[in-house]
Amino acid sequence: MQSLIILKSPMALGFLVLTLLAGGAQGQTERHLELHVIDSLSGAPVENAEIRVIKTVKDTAGWMIRRSTDSTGRALLAVPGNEHLLMLVRRLGYSSSLVQITAADGDDNVFVALAPTALALGTTVTTATPLSRRLTQTGFYERQRTRAGTFLDSAAIAARKPLDIIAVVGPYIKNACTMAYLDGLPLVDVRDIDVRRVVGVEYYPSNLEAPAQFPNQLDSEHRCATILIWRQSP
Repeated sequence: MQSLIILKSPMALGFLVLTLLAGGAQGQTERHLELHVIDSLSGAPVENAEIRVIKTVKDTAGWMIRRSTDSTGRALLAVPGNEHLLMLVRRLGYSSSLVQITAADGDDNVFVALAPTALALGTTVTTATPLSRRLTQTGFYERQRTRAGTFLDSAAIAARKPLDIIAVVGPYIKNACTMAYLDGLPLVDVRDIDVRRVVGVEYYPSNLEAPAQFPNQLDSEHRCATILIWRQSP
């Protein structure tokens, strides 16, 4: 007999805690999860939702499993039995959810509700703004298309009329463990950057969202942000 407790929360990149209580055979080394991803407002299945599972809560060195939901919002996962796991579920147009799965050795059905995000269409959407060659080379646009984060191109930066770089990145420096990269290299102090040369900024709340090549070495509990700053070519 299986029992399942589901907590649904429409929060942006929030921490969704899911408690699974299941009975299973002693000594089982593999556990099967049937994941169902739905729209929190309509209840409709969410197709092509990306699912990532890390090794364990204590071992966050890399993603162990990557899956996507089918047309029915369903995905099947085989995970280690009796391990405390973290699962990231995300889809373009929805707020991401971070799911914590408690250790158990039985198979379970897991339901995750993603909250739709409002897509405000501004005037820049209909304006033929050329892409920056520099940002194309750095992979900025590709990450903007596929990753959860905040992305500012030169137009967005100019719209803020910043006097210095702190006016741009200051709102994203949440704590002392925030790590910054300048043109792909780790940076100690952002204050010396000439904001007039900055053409792109990327912000990721934690290593769960940040690209693997730009990790935050201090982010052991997924609370430290990463900021990427790109300048125009010399």
